[in-house]
Amino acid sequence: MAVRGEEVASSIDGQVRESVERLVGEIRSSIEDVRVVVDQQLKAALQSVQADVSNIAFLPQIQKAISQFEEDLEAARPPAPVAVAAAPSGGGDTSRLKEAVQAVERGKSQVDVLNALLEQCLQYGSRAALLILKGETFSGWKGMGFPNDDTVKRFNAAPGLLSELDTVLRNEQVVVWDGINLATRLGASDSARAVLVPMVIKDKVAAAVFVDATDDDADKLDVSSIELLVFTTGLMIDTISIRKKVPSPSLSTGEGTIAPAAAPKPTPPPTPAPAPRPTPPPQASAPAPRPTPPPAPPAPVAKPAPEPESATVSFTAAQMRDMIAAERPPRFNVPSAEDFGGAAAATPATTARLQSIEAPRPAPAPAPAAAAPAAGGAEERPSTQYIPPVGVRGSAATAGEKSEEAKKHDEARRFARLLVSEIKLYNESKVDQGRKNHDLYERLKEDIDRSRQMYDERIAEDVRKTSNYFYDELVRILADGNAELLGL
Repeated sequence: MAVRGEEVASSIDGQVRESVERLVGEIRSSIEDVRVVVDQQLKAALQSVQADVSNIAFLPQIQKAISQFEEDLEAARPPAPVAVAAAPSGGGDTSRLKEAVQAVERGKSQVDVLNALLEQCLQYGSRAALLILKGETFSGWKGMGFPNDDTVKRFNAAPGLLSELDTVLRNEQVVVWDGINLATRLGASDSARAVLVPMVIKDKVAAAVFVDATDDDADKLDVSSIELLVFTTGLMIDTISIRKKVPSPSLSTGEGTIAPAAAPKPTPPPTPAPAPRPTPPPQASAPAPRPTPPPAPPAPVAKPAPEPESATVSFTAAQMRDMIAAERPPRFNVPSAEDFGGAAAATPATTARLQSIEAPRPAPAPAPAAAAPAAGGAEERPSTQYIPPVGVRGSAATAGEKSEEAKKHDEARRFARLLVSEIKLYNESKVDQGRKNHDLYERLKEDIDRSRQMYDERIAEDVRKTSNYFYDELVRILADGNAELLGL
């Protein structure tokens, strides 16, 4: 019985170990799958940002918007000087707007830029809050000027809760109203005027900036300045990864460059005219006669010097004859048949010749030249160049052409994967609903058509004629491998 009990215990122990190992393996596999999916999404997001912002030039748009804003201010400014004095109270000073843009531009990351935006919005109102759009729900990110920032962060507004937020989401328009309903949900109830401005990032409404003013600050609210500041911030976030010049030269202060002009005043230092006073040293002209000892040349006239010259000349002449006899210029550029006779035999011979030629010592060179005629045969023919057969060059060129063609297809495949991954990343809820209802294309038509246009503009026509990588990635990534889910 004891033996039987041990067998049962051993069997149970083995089954338990096997079950635990299998369970651990499944957990590890699940973790690895999650890690791979997360890595792919992060890479797709990064590549998407880099691809989208590579062609954005935001400075001309900012300059155009600022110039247009200045023109509007000039046209709306009344002629009476009293009205001009009252303009600063309304926040219409372009210099203050420029300082606000400069403060936002100094941000090194998206968080810094958004924090600076909220801080600068306080110049044009009593409170400011940033609401991030997640799917179709606005969520509070951060607020400034409110009694409790945690109330702003806990804010969530689904579609239909506030008509102003629905207008920003559906119509993509700026909304100006008293702001009481939204300010109350954010923890403040004394709003008199308010504005809600959509922030566009990557051609989509990604957030909304809410700025309101109390009765005391009602005249302080400047809608136009807030709109321009939010517009500029959206462009900066779009291009934050490629901006090199911060601050931008177009926003730099010209006064700082004029100040250095005052520096020339220290020009008096040239007064060190005393330098010419040291002219008395001309007395040292006595040393000038020292070079007169040219009698030194007689020393080199010593006869021992000519002897090595004559010896060297006679020796070089003899070696030169042998070298001239051994050298045949035509064979320097045209390999002989023996060089191509056998690959194994030709390679070491050529290598030996190249090594002998590369030797920097000129004196020993004549000796091998003299021995060359004695040795005779093909070895006495120096070859300094190796010209491969025509067939070899042709095969290399063909391989290069194939690699270029493969690169084009690889680039097309990667770009298609990037575009489709971006669609999925920013429309996860629509993708899930489209898979269930088999109408992915109908739900994502705008994004798919825009991405398809980008694909056709970037990928060469010869590649698009022989492949359809964009459609393949739509089926693989969006439709999870089932083309019927697209609803085409």
